[in-house]
Amino acid sequence: MYVRRLDMPANPLLLTVLLIGSCLLTAAQAPAPAPSASEETSPLTASSQSVCISMLGGTNVSLVMVADPGDFTGTGEAVHYLANLQNRVNVTSSSFCLSMAYGTLLGNPVMVVATGIGPTTAALCALELLQCSEYIKEIIWMGTAGFSPQQGGVIDTLRGCDAANPSTAITREGDLCITPWAINWDCKLTDWDEQCAGFPNVCSDPTNDDGPEVSSLYGQCIFSSYTGADMALTMEVQAAAEAASFPARSDNLNLYEEEYWNITSDSTGVSYVLDRPVKPWNYTQCAIADSQFFWAGAPWDMVSRNYSAVVVNEALGMNLTQLDMVTVSSQEDIGLVQAVGGWNSLVGSSGKQVPYTIVRTHSDILHDPIESMGNGTWMTSTQTLDQNFDDGYAFAIATGSTAVLTTLQRRCQAANGVNATLCGYALAPIYTS
Repeated sequence: MYVRRLDMPANPLLLTVLLIGSCLLTAAQAPAPAPSASEETSPLTASSQSVCISMLGGTNVSLVMVADPGDFTGTGEAVHYLANLQNRVNVTSSSFCLSMAYGTLLGNPVMVVATGIGPTTAALCALELLQCSEYIKEIIWMGTAGFSPQQGGVIDTLRGCDAANPSTAITREGDLCITPWAINWDCKLTDWDEQCAGFPNVCSDPTNDDGPEVSSLYGQCIFSSYTGADMALTMEVQAAAEAASFPARSDNLNLYEEEYWNITSDSTGVSYVLDRPVKPWNYTQCAIADSQFFWAGAPWDMVSRNYSAVVVNEALGMNLTQLDMVTVSSQEDIGLVQAVGGWNSLVGSSGKQVPYTIVRTHSDILHDPIESMGNGTWMTSTQTLDQNFDDGYAFAIATGSTAVLTTLQRRCQAANGVNATLCGYALAPIYTS
């Protein structure tokens, strides 16, 4: 039997061990014929091979994974993939994944998976699918997220509070962060006085006694390991995103961002450049800081950008600070990365490791506009802005999907030439610019 229902352990990696162990015990109950040469190097039994091919629809299948089926705004994150999926077959045999469908997407064998929201659901779904790792080409995760308003922040205590960041390198809705790394934002030891010592001045960096580096306190919080295949996939998606033709932002989104940055500019004196297309930020400029605490505020953006620098520095041996970073706030990535990284470590060189990358797309700004009160004091603006989340999330889903679809399209064109029928796609008509 492919998946057995178990009492769920707290540690996702323990789940992997239990699932593999259950398969080994099942296989040991009856004598089996001698394996062929190909089977000797496979962790899968003959019966599970047939189950995997039946579930995935074939071999060398790309998993395109999302979290939200549409619970938040009504727009599912997989909508554009499913709209272009040919010969679609819905799969209903999963124990942990919310929905699965396989078929052909721009000439590529693909399974589109919605895990449900949250890191645990993402990890459980990924671990279930990884039992068929020999038939999986890769995992590309795509989802919406909150972004820092500006690379390095609008203000920062590392510069001093008297002056704003002079850079015009702001983020815009629909921008992308393409990276294989994530860090757990919740790994901190602190108290109210430390977090709020600078209140109400938002130019204050909340203090933590111990952060995500202290694994003896929290377990693993920094997920910075990667393989050459992970980086090759990340760079392939990055190149496709840089060449992609993205949809235009709606008038509502443009108006919101203009108002946001006009309020900010009145205090900083910086002329922010909004007239630019969607920007793919790369893995040295952005990182994902996961949390199920939906935070907002300039001080916590400082903490999050610092964490983003930590994970990139650990991965690449760089010496970045929060001044260099755009942080991305989401939920599922630590679950996915721990599950896939744990699986790849477990199978080692004797099994099929699965490369992965993450595409997070800018659906909202992580804090309201801020204003200078003079004397190094900054406050959240009293001018309120109503952000249209439905519009912002729909556009973010469209740009993230465009990056992934363009990746698959370029593969299709490399194999088949410029074949408009086989290699062409259109976004589902849910977003009107």
